[in-house]
Amino acid sequence: MNHLFDIPYLITTFGYLGIFIIVFLESGILFALPGDSLLFTAGLFASAYSFNLFFLIFIIFLGTFLGGAVGYEIGFYLEKLKKYSFFKVILKQEHIDKAHQFFDKYGKFAIVFSRFVPILRTFTPIVAGIARVPYKFFIKYSLISSVLWATIITMAGYFLGRTFPIIKDYLWVIAVLVVLVSLLPIVFEMFRSYKKSRI
Repeated sequence: MNHLFDIPYLITTFGYLGIFIIVFLESGILFALPGDSLLFTAGLFASAYSFNLFFLIFIIFLGTFLGGAVGYEIGFYLEKLKKYSFFKVILKQEHIDKAHQFFDKYGKFAIVFSRFVPILRTFTPIVAGIARVPYKFFIKYSLISSVLWATIITMAGYFLGRTFPIIKDYLWVIAVLVVLVSLLPIVFEMFRSYKKSRI
């Protein structure tokens, strides 16, 4: 279990399959997994010719897109469980209505840009399913977000690895920095909400 967050170990031990499985799970099922830092580090490994860059991006895209699609289905069927008392508490109609309103207003933005934010990229597909976001709409923008996320983060790692080879000696520092940067939108939103509540 300790190796679950040891990204270099995961990459070198399980290769493409390990990357696919982790990205798949983190994209709509389990949020407590490395995401951005995994892609970035995989890009660094590709810069040292440990991976084929284009196949790596394809594998990440596929895992991301399929994980989001499964997350949507989970949310879709969760909503059907409202008839049971336990789920009535969790799936309150007022919350579902708010989710509807949110996706009506910010649907495209939410689906595309939540992909770049830890935790949000796991739960957005599930909430989209619960809110009954039209499937074709969700799939269209999930496809776009999966391509962007897989390409941008992986290529950033690849180009930094090619430009500054010494960076591979500080993988743990880079992984922490990537996680911190990707969490900035959440921190900013929490700070903004806090300031609003004080007014």
